[in-house]
Amino acid sequence: MRQKQKDFEIANHLSPNLVRTLVLLFASLLILALGAVAQNSNESLLTTDNAYNPIPSPDGRYVAYVSTGWRREGTIGFGRSSLVSDINIVSMRTTSTPRILAKDYFLSGWTPDSTQLVCYRDWKYALVSTDGKRIMEGRIPNDPNKHPATEWVAYSPSLATIVWSRLIDNSHGAIETPSRTVVREEMFRQERVVPSPDGRYLAVFGEFPQADLRVYDLRLESWTDLGTISIHPDKDWWYIQPDWTPWFADGSQLVFLRDSTLVITTPDGGQKTEIKIDGPAGLPVPSPSGQSVAYVTFEPHPSQGRPDLQFWGGTTILVVPVTAGAKSRMVTLKNPDEVYDLKWLSNDTLVFDRVADEVFYRHARIWKAAVPRWIKTNCRKVTVG
Repeated sequence: MRQKQKDFEIANHLSPNLVRTLVLLFASLLILALGAVAQNSNESLLTTDNAYNPIPSPDGRYVAYVSTGWRREGTIGFGRSSLVSDINIVSMRTTSTPRILAKDYFLSGWTPDSTQLVCYRDWKYALVSTDGKRIMEGRIPNDPNKHPATEWVAYSPSLATIVWSRLIDNSHGAIETPSRTVVREEMFRQERVVPSPDGRYLAVFGEFPQADLRVYDLRLESWTDLGTISIHPDKDWWYIQPDWTPWFADGSQLVFLRDSTLVITTPDGGQKTEIKIDGPAGLPVPSPSGQSVAYVTFEPHPSQGRPDLQFWGGTTILVVPVTAGAKSRMVTLKNPDEVYDLKWLSNDTLVFDRVADEVFYRHARIWKAAVPRWIKTNCRKVTVG
């Protein structure tokens, strides 16, 4: 009887402690679970279309993107000619469904007034209005069977037209518009031409992950070589023609990656701010305010369909203030899919794609993510120079 009484007393003494311990444990797990949800709840699916390469309009009213997949109409086989690429547009201010504006085109951006999209594929180009009308169309005067030639085109605000780079003979290249030669060079490199938003400069760089970045000053008619940069660690990133631009919104600075370092520089290369980052990264892009830069980190692994190739998934999107020595902040959790394109929808929101490790681009989606409050309250704009 005494032993039973003693056991009861011990049990009675332990019960409140045990209850308190279980309550605390449950509360801790609940907090962790809610924290995980909070970290991930800033993400939302923009559209269920199988799509990539989202590019917001300058006024933030629309997001255009490229829907994709395989078995393009009228084609057979497994070459890129069978890749579907149709340009769609979705409103950010209404609940309307996405609309197809142009079939069989890639997308490089918008005109500054947000009324037209810059479209191209297979050396043809077009300006298409938001109601689907062709404002301009034509072809780059190139023979792709004789010379390597980029199909990329962009819109120059100062020239008020389409601009491209091409080989004009065996030893000369040129940057051109449909009506004139902007600059002629003694050598040619297969390069994209990306005008600055203010129209004064042209950023010129190759389409491969490691590329030389040069800037042409239209006013002074002079070149500045900014050296080798890294755009994306995936060597096949350019294959389906996603978009990347190094320009800040006001055209006063550029950002790029070099040797695990974010470099913010003036177009003449005279002033620089450098920020060290960790791990393989790519697609740096400045916020509209110029206060911060978003970028993507990658953790590659053998591709499911082709184990001899690397799939650049394991992606995380981070944001860092434009200040030397600043620390990056995660915006998204690590995701198994690859990111091909990253843009700012506003100073509060990022828009990006995620492409799964599946052949023929069978699973690609467009996402939005809210930027953490920490970024908005701890960033100050830094202008170099």
